[in-house]
Amino acid sequence: MQIILSPAKLMDFSDKKKNVKSSKPLFPEKTGELIAVCRQLSEREIATEMKITARMAHEVYEYFQTFDLGFPPGQSAAITYNGIAYKGLNAHDFSTEDFDFAQQHLNIISGLYGIVRPLDAIKPYRLEMQRKIVPQGYETLYDFWEDTVNAHLSKKLRKGDKTIINVASKEYAKVVRKEKLPKGTKIIDIQFLQQENDELRQIVVHSKKARGLMSRFIIKNKLVDPEEVKGFDYEGYFFYPPLSKEDIWVFVR
Repeated sequence: MQIILSPAKLMDFSDKKKNVKSSKPLFPEKTGELIAVCRQLSEREIATEMKITARMAHEVYEYFQTFDLGFPPGQSAAITYNGIAYKGLNAHDFSTEDFDFAQQHLNIISGLYGIVRPLDAIKPYRLEMQRKIVPQGYETLYDFWEDTVNAHLSKKLRKGDKTIINVASKEYAKVVRKEKLPKGTKIIDIQFLQQENDELRQIVVHSKKARGLMSRFIIKNKLVDPEEVKGFDYEGYFFYPPLSKEDIWVFVR
């Protein structure tokens, strides 16, 4: 069983977890291809392409120009990403056993790295999957990463239950293509709803945190049977069969 999760735009490189040995990202050559393209962009082009402010574009420009493909210790992704989902994941209190399990089962989809494992050492960057900043011969980052990402996931799925628990956003989950995965693979989309004014609604900020919480639940309990995922009960959530389908599991609170 594998989990897919989105990355975070926010990163914090000051909070290094002791006794955690970082790993090398999986696809440095392909990341290098993207960095080469990104270095050709001016600050104005970055602002336009990424739809960000001039101040942010200046920061991103510096990221690309100073990006070093060398391998630095102590910058593990699960600790460095600092978005809402990663508050839910809260890898800061993971044990060695938790990190070992997460490294084998949690796949963070990234526009720059393809797939980031929790212990992979990452650098400051910004490159969402939907951006059309790609080497010549590709139309989108989905085209650029599709074969690589699905080949890696296929290799992982052949070693265990052929199920992907999808807690990634649509923007990132789109790169995972069922037809490119081993025959019989199940992709289960997880949805989180909240009771408000006598109706169940999806509230983005709560759903983002719940994606991290779900990942944490699987990792902390070392789950390998998808059915056990239905036992998720963090922060008042529970599995809700009336709205669930075979490939869409709904949790409410």
